[in-house]
Amino acid sequence: MALIQHGSFDNFSAAATAKALEAQAAIGGLRTFSMLREAARDVQPVPIEFKTSATPRGLALKSIKLMQGFEGFLQRLFNPTNEVYFLCWAWDFSGNPPVEYPGLGAAPQSCLIPMKVGQLREFLGAGIALFPARTITAGLAIRIMLWESDQSTRDFGKAMIELSNTVKTSELTNVLSLIAMATGVTGATITAVATAAGELTKSIGAILRANSDDYVDFYEGYYPASDLWSAGDETYQGCASEITLTRLI
Repeated sequence: MALIQHGSFDNFSAAATAKALEAQAAIGGLRTFSMLREAARDVQPVPIEFKTSATPRGLALKSIKLMQGFEGFLQRLFNPTNEVYFLCWAWDFSGNPPVEYPGLGAAPQSCLIPMKVGQLREFLGAGIALFPARTITAGLAIRIMLWESDQSTRDFGKAMIELSNTVKTSELTNVLSLIAMATGVTGATITAVATAAGELTKSIGAILRANSDDYVDFYEGYYPASDLWSAGDETYQGCASEITLTRLI
């Protein structure tokens, strides 16, 4: 479970299709995944169409800060010789595969960040682009994991390749691609995406633990397509870190 969480998957933007409304006009006011799921208890199934954002939107990581007071829990992390890194995968319901960071071909030197407790690491400009701005379908889901590396540079590179391949071949990537080809979407599709997203998170965590890396924090964010969106920063604090994200337009 994420220690830092923004929004909810259930609030992603969708509505019943016009054909469904012909049979059940009462469901016309339902505008989120959770509302449509409730309706499906009486109306099986409810054909769904996803709403798109009025403007492009994306996210970048502007800064990371390691917090004071966790030396006992993360004693080795705050040794100046240790290095932290973050992973990110983000997606919407457009049918496109998840956008991942750092991805294949990333140089370990560009990913590993030497840090001490209380130190703020800021990235140039708006920050490191995690999800380039584009029109969003249903909503933008993003997951960021912060880890401390106990590996050599070579082993770290191998782990990043394995992680990238895991995302590309995951059930989440497969289900999202099927959405683009589907002639109709129901609540079962939404459930399949949520399940696949959870399984991918477990798989990534297992790979990194197997490589003896130490977990620091996990951020999970959900941004519905129908919500208002403007450029700016937002800061979130977890048990051992603080991150600032920049909203891109």
